[in-house]
Amino acid sequence: MKERSNMKYSEYPYERINLDEARQNMSSWLTRFNSAESSGEQIAVLKEVDESSREYSSYQAIASLNFNKNINDDEAKAEKEYYDNIGPEYMKIHNELDKAVNTSQFKEELAAEWGETFLKQIEMDLKTFDPDIVEMLKEETELRNRYTQKIGGAQIEFKGEAYNLAGLGPFHKDKSREVRKESYQARFKWFEENGEFFDELYDKLVKLRHKIATTLGFENFVELGYMRMSRSDYGSKEVANFRKQIVDHVVPVVKKLNQQRKEILGLDHLYFYDGINFREGDPTPKGTPDELVERAQKMYHELSKETGEFFDIMVNEDLMDLVNRDGKMAGGFCTAFPKYERPYIFSNFNGTDHDITVLTHEAGHAFQCYSSRKQPLSSYLWPTMESAEIHSMSMEFFTWPWMKEFFKEETDRFKYKHISGSLSFLPYGACVDHFQHWVFENPDATPKERKEKWLELESIYLPDRDYDDIAYAKSGGLWQGQLHIYQMPFYYIDYTLAQTCAFQFWMKNEEDSDQAWEDYYRLCQAGGSLPFTGLVELAGLELPFNDGCLEKVVGKVTNWLESIDVSAL
Repeated sequence: MKERSNMKYSEYPYERINLDEARQNMSSWLTRFNSAESSGEQIAVLKEVDESSREYSSYQAIASLNFNKNINDDEAKAEKEYYDNIGPEYMKIHNELDKAVNTSQFKEELAAEWGETFLKQIEMDLKTFDPDIVEMLKEETELRNRYTQKIGGAQIEFKGEAYNLAGLGPFHKDKSREVRKESYQARFKWFEENGEFFDELYDKLVKLRHKIATTLGFENFVELGYMRMSRSDYGSKEVANFRKQIVDHVVPVVKKLNQQRKEILGLDHLYFYDGINFREGDPTPKGTPDELVERAQKMYHELSKETGEFFDIMVNEDLMDLVNRDGKMAGGFCTAFPKYERPYIFSNFNGTDHDITVLTHEAGHAFQCYSSRKQPLSSYLWPTMESAEIHSMSMEFFTWPWMKEFFKEETDRFKYKHISGSLSFLPYGACVDHFQHWVFENPDATPKERKEKWLELESIYLPDRDYDDIAYAKSGGLWQGQLHIYQMPFYYIDYTLAQTCAFQFWMKNEEDSDQAWEDYYRLCQAGGSLPFTGLVELAGLELPFNDGCLEKVVGKVTNWLESIDVSAL
């Protein structure tokens, strides 16, 4: 496939895939595939199908991105709804080919061409889809979209102005305790006012996902959820053991960090809204968004030849939308257009240090996607999510030597906050995962019971958390602002597994930066050609599930934290 280049995002051709044409094409491919007399003929058919899939996923990604850029744009909304509506139908069209591949007399030759991962993906696709669930999948997408629109359209009154959720973010980190508390009160007041909406929506999603799972022959949604995440090499038992290690080895360290933070801030007690690390407030990036991007471009040229080439393309082809504005969906993500061999970074800069971590994080995703663009299958463009988060979280650490360009005199503060925050995140990530397992094992639980369970799990994973008198959070509703829980069930333990791997890259980079980068770049180029355990091995890392791995990593991180004189920061 030739390199696609020199087009800006706004110049990308876009069209609606015609379902009737797609059905006719698939019928032709199926006939040729089933009558093939050699593996070469079947491979040729699958390559044509793959090219078609690249086109479909590119147009679908453009439609989704344009809607996220402006959820109030009716035309963008219509295009996204079109692709949301045909998505399950498109899966149905490909389902027959998956069945043919799965029973092919040339399976060994197909595996030799593309690896075992190709066949495992198809096996999981066949277990997670059936024509009987098409209408339910459409309903699930519609419910997910309702969450997106509600969150993206939030307008919260605070100090005489209206803010969306990202716009309110800087006030949560204000050096004034009063401002922090009031901003969180405003945030949770909005959630409380819309509490019935969030309760009913999640209730519908849980029951619908349970019905999809039982229709497909699963006991509940848990196993189906793992398969949807393409987890072919581990299950809920391994994840439960990893969560236990977080409770045993991370929660005690986080308690010590909280005690230290209390002393730094000069407070008798820490409340949830005391989420800053220094009395003067947390470090902030110095410069306008354009200046920060210029510095990032210089940084990536100095980091490696490959990252310099990659980031030039991101800048020159307008493949980033970074700054918060009204009508823009909250959060940050990376998407891609396989037809054009390009990734895209979306975020919401709001003047906090998160602007830099989200930029380097999403650049890690985008760099991996760009590095694996020549993988022979579009399904290998991205790895599974816990693998993908290794690239993003590790990139945050590989860029450490340049953080002084963004934070100037506050660089040491940023690094301390970054490491302590990354470690302190692990219990929250495990709490979200544990909660989701319980929810789908108990699909008939009431909204009140879910909130009670959340508070119970918080007491295990986040025992220091105190919401003061903020009623909605005290009632167990905080999780409703975590979009993954609504949008992508079981996508959260991924961050904790990846963080454990990213810490290993951080440790490697401190010892031998050339070797660390070589391992990282090899991992990026592999894309999704291997499952999580295979990619971890390829990168020369230890598997987080292994007993002792997390304990060893936490020990190294804790030693670094204890070497810092926080009073001098």
